Amino acid sequence: MSLMCEAIALGGAGRHGPALEKVAAGLALEPEFFPLLMQRGRLQEQAGDFQAAVASYEECLALSPTLADAATARTQALYALVEKCDRALAGPLTAAVSEISAAKAHALFKLGLHEHALEALAPAMAAMPDDFSLLNLRADILLRLNRHEEALACYGQASGDMALLQFNRGNVLRQMGRFGEAQTCYEQALSLHPAFAEARVARSHLLLMAGHYEEGWREHEARRAIAQIRRADVHSASPQWQPGMALAGKTLLLWAEQGLGDSLQFARYIPDAAGRAGRTIVCAPPGLLPLLQRSFPMCGFIGNDKALPPHDLHAPLLSLPLLLGRPDPGQSPRPPYLVPAPARVADWAARLGERRRARIGITWAGRQYGAINHTRDLALAQLKPLFDVDADFISLQQAVPPADRPCADAQPNLQRFALNDWDDTAALMGNLDLVICIDSAVAHLAGALDMPVALMLRLEGEWRWGQQPERSAWYPRMRLFRQRQRGNWESVVEEVAAFIRTLGK
Repeated sequence: MSLMCEAIALGGAGRHGPALEKVAAGLALEPEFFPLLMQRGRLQEQAGDFQAAVASYEECLALSPTLADAATARTQALYALVEKCDRALAGPLTAAVSEISAAKAHALFKLGLHEHALEALAPAMAAMPDDFSLLNLRADILLRLNRHEEALACYGQASGDMALLQFNRGNVLRQMGRFGEAQTCYEQALSLHPAFAEARVARSHLLLMAGHYEEGWREHEARRAIAQIRRADVHSASPQWQPGMALAGKTLLLWAEQGLGDSLQFARYIPDAAGRAGRTIVCAPPGLLPLLQRSFPMCGFIGNDKALPPHDLHAPLLSLPLLLGRPDPGQSPRPPYLVPAPARVADWAARLGERRRARIGITWAGRQYGAINHTRDLALAQLKPLFDVDADFISLQQAVPPADRPCADAQPNLQRFALNDWDDTAALMGNLDLVICIDSAVAHLAGALDMPVALMLRLEGEWRWGQQPERSAWYPRMRLFRQRQRGNWESVVEEVAAFIRTLGK
């Protein structure tokens, strides 16, 4: 705090260099101190270094994706960077025109202005048509514009790190649903760079999708070498649980390493692990704690990984299929394995009133912070054929996307309630006949409660949903409705509408 106060005073006096030195000294003591990270971004903005400011705010968001101040500051810094680039490009042209054009395109891409980003990138591409970083940015923009074939072509003309090039080609092919070709690319990348953790994990996802579970889970352990995932590791001095280690009489710490959906899906293994250890503690997202505590009373629970209780071994939830020797989802504990609060279920029953017809919960978009998954989400207007069905629809969105609010307000057959937490959502689901959703945490919660689920999937799908056309190996009462054409949700929505019309027959 003392160093931050000195930095603020120096920045106020226009001495940005010394102020940033004070910030760096503070961050050396506490690298995740949000006020200092935010202050570094502000000082960088004041100094006119908007690219560095964006990076500082993104570091804050990587640590806490819901930090609204950082998200707002990042957006403002991106717009300031675009304006700075425009001023430079309007002046006398310099040798840096390509660099400036690329910086502008990157900023526009991050702002979601993809057509403008592609246009801004053109001068840099004309000057350096074989530059890998530029072609990679162009491919990313084209993917957001659903122009996958053009994105794939970018990697046919790039030069540079061939392992990275093959990895990126594999990613595009996977998004196109060309899984065999994608796997070949990942294997070529690994032949060139065997320690390429991202390529190993991408290959593991394809192995798991194809049902090669033992090899897939072994390869999936490579994720621990990826910086973004390693950042989420618990700060434990105890060893990580490895296959073959005995647990009897030991205290085991299990922890949720990634998103809410993964936590809900792999919580099913907690009782098995707890049965092998002397004592089990689970570190999970705070919003899930009430639901998990009720469902797994044999365990202790904490929501703060900065204050870990003593333990002998630790393991992330996604490693449990491998560690427990249950690689095949068919060997995993079956739903229901989560228990909603009976009193809350009754409260929701009273709020919903008399049941007149089928009650269907619905969610069409994922989280509205951090990186929004545009190919996975739908616009509410695209679901209009569903609302023509004779049923009562209830929104399970914890946050309605801003663009969808007018449509939600105008839809008479869609009830919306404030959902305080995931325990609340689980209790509401206890009063529903069906959940319709996109690939999000809501799908896993409904599946874990053994609800009937209609899951709408984009073409590329996800490793966890396998390659069976309609069924999930993880959730027996879930039915999959897959895109047949990339980006085309119309036929998926029509199939779901036809499906729910048969429910009462």
